[in-house]
Amino acid sequence: MIWLAAFLAVLAVLMAAPAPRLLSGATFRLSSPWTAMLLWQAMALAGGLSLIGAPLVFGLIPFGDSVPSAVAEVLRLVRAVDYGALEDRHVSPVHLFSLCLAVLLAGHLLLTLLRTSTRTLAARRRHRDLVRLLSSPAHGGSPERGTPVEGSGTGRRAALIIDHEIPLAYCLPGVTAARSMTVLSQGMLDALGAEDLDAVVAHEHTHLQQRHHLLTMAFEAWYRALPWLPTTRYGREAVLELTEMLADDGALRDHPREALVRSLALGAPASEATTDETSSDGPLAAAHHDDLQVTAARLRRLLSPPPQMGRTARGAVVVLAASLMVVPTAMLLIV
Repeated sequence: MIWLAAFLAVLAVLMAAPAPRLLSGATFRLSSPWTAMLLWQAMALAGGLSLIGAPLVFGLIPFGDSVPSAVAEVLRLVRAVDYGALEDRHVSPVHLFSLCLAVLLAGHLLLTLLRTSTRTLAARRRHRDLVRLLSSPAHGGSPERGTPVEGSGTGRRAALIIDHEIPLAYCLPGVTAARSMTVLSQGMLDALGAEDLDAVVAHEHTHLQQRHHLLTMAFEAWYRALPWLPTTRYGREAVLELTEMLADDGALRDHPREALVRSLALGAPASEATTDETSSDGPLAAAHHDDLQVTAARLRRLLSPPPQMGRTARGAVVVLAASLMVVPTAMLLIV
């Protein structure tokens, strides 16, 4: 199994820096953000799996000819408390260190994901409670403050209004669609016309419909677990950018391009509240933090639409993404 450990180690190195750096600057992300998003997810899975798999496979070499049989043998020895068999199998301290490293890495990644998810969900719950207290429904309607209601048929019908002079628009995802909400500030209503507001809210609704918060939360947890790894930093930044582009595409299906451009030019950020727990300035500031580079990329894309990505190129990227997800997994389970 030494060749499998070497293969996974090489894959881990490639996924750690060279591949993310190339993908973060790839121009096709502008014309086909969903394709780039798929590839980022595949790279994250392949990177994490190879990072854990390389030391795991190396540590299992003395215990069997395949990963499944070696894992079964290790579990048998642990249950039997037969540690004397380690010497008979020529298990060195390096093998034991590799096994411990793999287990610790896997545990660290899972615990960080759990911690990030818990803190994010709690922050969103507090944020929703605050918005319900401080907001009013768009277009009147329900006497219960903060309850989204159907209105006049525009995109604002599901928006809540907060009394804030700075133009702001964002969404707060919930466990169910009924608990999700889109929030506009009074400054936004004063700065934009009806057509522009509808486009902005359609952008936010796309975030909720496509569940972008799950992607950003996963990549945020990945970054928090391994902040020293270049791929986690590139991945987090790329996913934030790509989700905004995907939301723009969703809004453009029913609204003119100029409406989104005007909303960005007037400083009305359209983002989802997925970083509440990372901010020390309060949930409102965190929810509306709009990275300047992401905004600039969105403006360039809206003002000068890139040429569409060809079917052959899209197919090649999809095949590459599928290979990154399937091949390392299959090799660990079969070889």
